Amino acid sequence: GGILWRLVLQFGPPSLLNDALAGPSLDVTTWGIGEVNSQSWDNSVTAADIAMLIGVSGTGSCWPPHDVWNSSCRWKGFWSDADEQWFQLHLRNLSSGNTEAGKTRKDWK
Repeated sequence: GGILWRLVLQFGPPSLLNDALAGPSLDVTTWGIGEVNSQSWDNSVTAADIAMLIGVSGTGSCWPPHDVWNSSCRWKGFWSDADEQWFQLHLRNLSSGNTEAGKTRKDWK
C-alpha cells in the first residue's frame, strides 16, 4: 500500500482490517452505494474521503496527495523502512503543532 494505506492504518479504527477482509459493506450490498457491476461489488473511496484522510485545508494538506506520492521518486511500489521513517518524522512534526508541516500540492512535488 501507499500513503493512503499507511494513513488508514494509523488513524483508522482497530476493526478496519477485519472489516476490509469481511468483504463489501452493507452500503454496497444493501443500498448499492459503491462500485457495483455484474461481476463484482466493492466499496469505493471518494475524492472527499481522500481529501479528509490527507487533511486538505484551504492552504494545502497535512499529507501528500495520493497521486503526488505515487509519482514521487520516494515511492517504489511498496512501503519501505525509509517510507516509515519519513512517515513517523512527519507525524511527529504535525503532532508538535509545527505549522509548516503541511504543504501545498506544489510543495509536495
